[in-house]
Amino acid sequence: MQNNELFNTTCLVTLQKSPLFAGLQEQVIDKMLQGFTRRVWARGTHLFPEQYELCFHIIISGRIEVSRCHPDTGRSITICLFGPGDGFDIITLLDGKIHDVILVMLDKVETMAAPMDKVRQWLVEHPDFNRRFFPYLGKQMRYLEDLSTDLALHNTITRLARLILHFVDQEHNFPVSRSYPVHLINDFSHDALASMIGTVRTVINRHLHQLKKEGVIEFHRGYIAVKNLEKLALHAGQTLHKLKKTNKIQHNSYR
Repeated sequence: MQNNELFNTTCLVTLQKSPLFAGLQEQVIDKMLQGFTRRVWARGTHLFPEQYELCFHIIISGRIEVSRCHPDTGRSITICLFGPGDGFDIITLLDGKIHDVILVMLDKVETMAAPMDKVRQWLVEHPDFNRRFFPYLGKQMRYLEDLSTDLALHNTITRLARLILHFVDQEHNFPVSRSYPVHLINDFSHDALASMIGTVRTVINRHLHQLKKEGVIEFHRGYIAVKNLEKLALHAGQTLHKLKKTNKIQHNSYR
């Protein structure tokens, strides 16, 4: 890696918190760091498959939106959202084929990049890394399954509630007397939120105001927080009891 002590320290801290690397021995992480190179992209940069397909990236800072766009209509849908500690592109890492998605840098983004073949080699050489990789892969697959199910089976306000719920910064004891911040999508425009659930801005705007009127959320420009987690869960077709159980399972799977 580049001889940048501050960046290297940031990378180490990020990897230690990443679901892909958390719990690995520090000497193993240090050895892996030697195989990465630093990449920096400006906010608003669009990356197409041929620009990232040869390397696997770990996000150190910033957020990346993964989307697909209809070639004729220009209509797009956001498939997923990545933040610090996340890795891409897992699909290409697994099958070696081009993944037809567009990556959009929502902030200035710093990543560490390693050749795909080297990361595949790590999965063989480091059993602990391998054991963390599969729960992370399962989490991504579950999110895509939920997205397809939501689009097919749920109305738009349910999809919005489920989206917000997915990004709620939940503490594991679920206190009921606090406001829950929403991470990663907290400053999204209504157009961006609409793209994530397959609808349009006017519908998102109407639903947000309805949820605010009911005391479920509070929002203003660049800020969303959940005031009543239980009511949000009901809008999402879930219960607080189920959320506690799911959150515990996800937490334990990355220990």
